[in-house]
Amino acid sequence: TFLLPVASLPQERKPESGSSCMAEGTIGETIQVHLLVLRCQVGDERAFSKLYDLFNKKTLAYLQGMLGNDALDVQQDLWLSVYRGIRSIGNPHAFRTWLFRSTRRKAIDFLRNAKREREWLDDVSIDELDVSTEDDSKYEDIDIASLDVALAAIPPPQREVLLLRYRDDLSYNEIALVLECPIGTVRTRLHYAKRRLQKLLK
Repeated sequence: TFLLPVASLPQERKPESGSSCMAEGTIGETIQVHLLVLRCQVGDERAFSKLYDLFNKKTLAYLQGMLGNDALDVQQDLWLSVYRGIRSIGNPHAFRTWLFRSTRRKAIDFLRNAKREREWLDDVSIDELDVSTEDDSKYEDIDIASLDVALAAIPPPQREVLLLRYRDDLSYNEIALVLECPIGTVRTRLHYAKRRLQKLLK
């Protein structure tokens, strides 16, 4: 049985400006992840340890953004679930999206048990607004690494999309899969997040 190295779990580190923390980046790394997932699916525990090393800092940063000091406990539970469920992935290339979606579900479950899920799920009032004709280009230069204080003032559903897009470098399609919502909802939340951030920074 794979033993998760709890003592080595990292604290949140701030990404360098302009870096792409969550993106697999190179073609070589994408192939590496694909092969590691295949090896995990046939019971290779060393492959799982390598996969954990590649992604555990990323899932922890995501959980800390949603849960704060409770992130470490959920991180432990998440990776045990990943270990048990990785064989269910039909397309190893989709591992990253599957992992983020699993991470989010674990966080929402924790919030629900703590009766705090409404702070993340109550975003219906803006989800249906049409922002397709508005120009977002003036909001594009965002340095997430230096915006911790301002980000804390943004509603959680909008902050989540902003971080997934600019810190973690996910595409709109990937974010929609992670959040299990329409791409239009992603665009709307991101638009309002960027607009609110600009106001906070004035």
